[in-house]
Amino acid sequence: MLVQFTVKNFLSFKEESSLNLLATSDAKHPLHLIPNKKKKSILRTAAVYGANGSGKSNLVKAIAFAKSFIVDGTRPDQRIPVTPFKLNEESRKSPSRFEFVINYQDTIYTYGFVVNESEVKEEWLFAIRNVQEVRLFERIARSNGKARIEFGPSLAKKKTKKHQFLSFIAEGTRPNELFLHELYQKNVKDVLPLINWFRAVLVIIDPESAYRDLIFDAYTNENFIQFMGIFLKNADTGIDSIVTEKIDPDFDKYFPEMPEKLKNDLLNIKPNVRVMLSTPEGRRYTLMREENGEIVLLWLKARHKLKTGGHVDMEIKYESDGTRRLMDLLPALLHSKSEERVYIIDEIDRSMHPLLSRMFLQAYLDDQKCGRGQIIITTHESNLLDRELLRRDEIWFTEKDEEGSTHLYSLSEYKVRPDLKLGKGYLDGRFGAIPFLGDFEKLQYCLKDR
Repeated sequence: MLVQFTVKNFLSFKEESSLNLLATSDAKHPLHLIPNKKKKSILRTAAVYGANGSGKSNLVKAIAFAKSFIVDGTRPDQRIPVTPFKLNEESRKSPSRFEFVINYQDTIYTYGFVVNESEVKEEWLFAIRNVQEVRLFERIARSNGKARIEFGPSLAKKKTKKHQFLSFIAEGTRPNELFLHELYQKNVKDVLPLINWFRAVLVIIDPESAYRDLIFDAYTNENFIQFMGIFLKNADTGIDSIVTEKIDPDFDKYFPEMPEKLKNDLLNIKPNVRVMLSTPEGRRYTLMREENGEIVLLWLKARHKLKTGGHVDMEIKYESDGTRRLMDLLPALLHSKSEERVYIIDEIDRSMHPLLSRMFLQAYLDDQKCGRGQIIITTHESNLLDRELLRRDEIWFTEKDEEGSTHLYSLSEYKVRPDLKLGKGYLDGRFGAIPFLGDFEKLQYCLKDR
């Protein structure tokens, strides 16, 4: 579970800003909470609102950058792709800061780093397994560019072989690389759960994301395809069910422009390997080798019932953008039932009707089988600003100041009457985070003048 994320001096975030998912004393919607033993409960969801350009997506980009830097690392000669706040001279020359507080597998991790485009200035990892917080390591860059890394006794006691091994890793850590990534590369078991959280638990879905295994899951998981069909039917998309179709991998027919070498490589894929393919027309396929050795090409179709009886199966590309977006989001609901996942969905309302966005979020919050999973969204949709749907501490806003710096704050910081319609209050500007529109008469004058 994500407990808190903090960012400073990255894109539009000049000052330190934190998204805190610890629950307040708000008694509304107690089933929205994940129990946290004797500590404060953790929220299952957060919704971040704000005007266009206010920094909502930059919050997601900050998390995405940190995840990529941790999991994928950098090449020896690569610039670290960090972008500081550019509207202030001092900030442009200063490093950026990122920190996560994570509760995973009965351990609370605090991990963060300070970085500019050429080197990691600081890095730290602490953990709470029982009651006491212990240091695993701390890193401070020296003036010569090499890092000084100190280990806590919980990671490695001095004068032990493990301490010597970790010292060797530290000595070889490049200035533009995280020590955590180096430990991961060297298979140091102490950090593997934390790395697994970033690799597999934290899932970031941007507005254009397509779920890569949608066709494969539908083909191999009967529960998934039934769940998707029922949800789409109840969402009044016009779809009665989803079906998979298996076709021969005729590349000349379906992919006439594909190079011969690539065709040959695909025809020799190994078992348990699947390849996602798409065409310029918008068709999506999955190529795989089945257990019997047969290579097949799979695609999805939407089944529509006819008033006269019977049905017709249509290609998914003919469905609306909103329906296709919903189909790519639905795996988040199903996977949350069986696995701990933290989904961060940027612009959940992209292409979707407001009622569909609400239905999706309501389905997640009403499902108590989702356990320790979380869904964090950014949105413009005021229809979701409803205390019958969300707690006050689940609602966050982004707003830029006169300097162009983003500030992140929670509705729980405001005293709000219980009977206040939050959506109307938001649109009326009670909580900020809405655009200040200019004089459209001047725009009309300019158009006439042309």
